[in-house]
Amino acid sequence: MKRITGQTQQANGLRAAIYARVSDKSQAEEDKTSIAEQTNEMEAYCEDKGLTIAARYQDVGRGWTKKRPEFQRMLEDARQGRFDTIVCWKSDRLSRGMYPAAALMEVVEAHQIRLEAVMDAIDMKTFGLMAAIGKIELDNFRERATMGKRGSAKQGRMPTGSIPYGYSIGEDGKPEICEPEAEVVRRIFRQYAHEGVRVPTITRQLASEDAPRRVPGSRWHEAFVGYLLKKEVYKGIWWYGQARHVAMEGGDRVYEQPEDTWIGVPFPPLVDEETWDRAQVLKKERLIRSKRNTKTFFLLQHMLRCAECGLRFASRSTSKRYTKSKGKVYRYDLKVPYRNYQCYGMRREGQQCRGRPYIRADQLEGLVWNEVKGMVQNPELIVAGIASLDADEDGGLEKQIASTERELQRVQLEEDRVIRLYVSGKITEEQLDRQRKFITERLEAVRAELDDYRARQSSATEKRELMENIVEWAARFGQELDDLPDEQRRDVLRLIVEEIVVDGDNNVRITLGIPAKSLVSFAKERSRRH
Repeated sequence: MKRITGQTQQANGLRAAIYARVSDKSQAEEDKTSIAEQTNEMEAYCEDKGLTIAARYQDVGRGWTKKRPEFQRMLEDARQGRFDTIVCWKSDRLSRGMYPAAALMEVVEAHQIRLEAVMDAIDMKTFGLMAAIGKIELDNFRERATMGKRGSAKQGRMPTGSIPYGYSIGEDGKPEICEPEAEVVRRIFRQYAHEGVRVPTITRQLASEDAPRRVPGSRWHEAFVGYLLKKEVYKGIWWYGQARHVAMEGGDRVYEQPEDTWIGVPFPPLVDEETWDRAQVLKKERLIRSKRNTKTFFLLQHMLRCAECGLRFASRSTSKRYTKSKGKVYRYDLKVPYRNYQCYGMRREGQQCRGRPYIRADQLEGLVWNEVKGMVQNPELIVAGIASLDADEDGGLEKQIASTERELQRVQLEEDRVIRLYVSGKITEEQLDRQRKFITERLEAVRAELDDYRARQSSATEKRELMENIVEWAARFGQELDDLPDEQRRDVLRLIVEEIVVDGDNNVRITLGIPAKSLVSFAKERSRRH
């Protein structure tokens, strides 16, 4: 009898590679489809068919992609002639998509390698078609899953497992407030939007206090705090379907979806809309004003607007100067950079806002600073402007309040009189109801009128406090403004100047917006430093 040796087996093409795959780690432990179960059945199959196992490969990954490490290694070994047959547990373990099927078929046909499966038969002629069908089934599954998620979102339930920080999911699948995390979110917005605390400081405070995180043991980072500040969900709405993620061979591709296809899922709000909007404005302003965006100091940076086109002025500087003489260009290094402000409308939009697109920075800054300094050093000008806003009504408010209070008392007495008449039997219940309806309407009107007068009186009181604060601040620093460092001079302007508008003839209009509490805080901080 002729003995078949290992060399003869290889010559007869009986070397096999076995390939096992599961989609995720959880499946790797299941009894029916685990890696171990697939391997056991493939080993038995090879023994029954007389195949010698020359290589083993196993992957944990999706079947629609060819970017599986062991799958790629198997294809490379096939090109090197290490085996003649690839054995899998089931054909869809090799491929569930056109991309891996095409890569596999290229190697199989070029090197005459057989494909065999334990649980089903593989027809080489139809394998590519089967892979395409598998891809269609996979797409259909994804589409059904997407439709299910959209249905959940329409019913107000969270369609994904990614729950925003500050919330949890209730038994009904709807979002609920997770109070320990929610309190952190409220604090972040309060400090950032209303107390002027910056993200780095907030982050350090949260880290030092060991504020709760979703993942135990994880650290607080500035990027995460900034991420929370821009989440729209905290004002009460979360949008499903803003983007569509499509798995491609080169990785996920994201397609933005039309806004009218989004589905809003109501969330319990953690901050009011005004606070959220203010946080977004501050984030944008602070990003623009960040020091990393400024290499040369400009006193009026981000405060200038063109009256002609409505756009802002950009700040530009150069440390080089070029001159031309006898056909040659000479370059000089300037000891002090040349600075100017340029209208965006002329520079980028082709507008004809003024004769020259730029204004020398030193001239404009000197003009604005002297004007503002003059106002601060003469606070009676500002005080007179504020006082004139309601000068006509200040004197009459107390009289109007007293008159309205007397009217309110009279209507209340009328109500008491009608009730006594009913109790004594002099009027019927129907007459009582009719009279009380009229009296109630009158009471509501008088009380509303009284509330309005008192609110105006309170406003007048606040204006007086504002004027006192302005005088206090001006008295502290009005005479030493020129001694302030550049950065603090700019801080002063940003505190008290709302807008600076430059028209086509380079005339300047300055609008003040006085935040009195900020001025006093600035003054106290300045005193503390000295």
